[in-house]
Amino acid sequence: MTTLRAGLSGCGAVGLCSIEQVRTHDQCDVVALHDPDPQALQRAGERTGIALRTTDFTQLLASGIDFVILAGPCGVRLEQVRQAADQGVHCLLHSPMAPDGPTGTAMVELCEAAQIKLGVVVAGHEDPVLEQVRRMVASDWLGGPVCVQGIWAEDDLLTSPPREHDWRIQPALAGSHPMLRTAAHHIHLATWLTGKTAVSVTAQSTHGFLPLPADSTVATALLRGNVLCTFLASHLTRVKVLAIHGTDGGVRLAGDRIWLCGHTEYRGELFDYVRAGQEQVLVRSELRGAIDAVLPTSELHGRFVRWIDDCDDFPCPGEQAALDLRVLDAIARAAASGKTETV
Repeated sequence: MTTLRAGLSGCGAVGLCSIEQVRTHDQCDVVALHDPDPQALQRAGERTGIALRTTDFTQLLASGIDFVILAGPCGVRLEQVRQAADQGVHCLLHSPMAPDGPTGTAMVELCEAAQIKLGVVVAGHEDPVLEQVRRMVASDWLGGPVCVQGIWAEDDLLTSPPREHDWRIQPALAGSHPMLRTAAHHIHLATWLTGKTAVSVTAQSTHGFLPLPADSTVATALLRGNVLCTFLASHLTRVKVLAIHGTDGGVRLAGDRIWLCGHTEYRGELFDYVRAGQEQVLVRSELRGAIDAVLPTSELHGRFVRWIDDCDDFPCPGEQAALDLRVLDAIARAAASGKTETV
């Protein structure tokens, strides 16, 4: 397989993390940087050693790259995808894909017309532990899925108040509610882990601490097959929890701990569950050796390269991401109306 050349648009924390991930394997390499902020561009270039830098997105596309990583504000990506499609450049977007479902669908249509790949990097899809959990759920290890719980909160905007012109507080650039801004990937993960899509949602939001339409949002979603999900997203605290419970067991992941209880044994690539019906608690750090052994093949930028070459699948193609954005749109409507909204 030829090493593909990638260009990165968006030199903030997410973009820098992408470069670190790409450098864990040799399937692709970030060779050019773009950011409209010259200072951010310079800092990223000095930190990574990448010499080709530009504040002009068209120059990034013209630099000979095979695909572009879009890690900047989701509100500017439709035009970026349009330009990339015109140049035949594949697009890998970081979640959230777009500020709303219609924009995501428009991106998909542009890439389909240009016959290029469109994928979305979702936090968690690269995690070998979650991949094994997905396989355990699919094998009926916990019975039929009954409920999913996701809590994702980041307090960076609270602890480091944004300045007036910070793009993170501009709804047109970053989205208008915390479910999209901080926890969109939990909507993607619920679909991916259960194999089921949402049909209706309810939601409530609070506001007042930050210069945003909402500080926190809690939503419930009804998936096909009567699977209930609860999602909490907030800018006011810091916590990350994901849980799936079924008719015969469940799994909860919080911090370094993995709680398991299923009705059958399961032998996995990372860990085994050997006492059916009994609770088992694992510490993620103790699985580090097994996790590190499979990380090079689960890293999403490399997996996107293999998808381009038709050597692998990709966990969140643009079509699925656009469908999941319809759930986020319905959550925004429900938070505003106080009613149950259909997806």
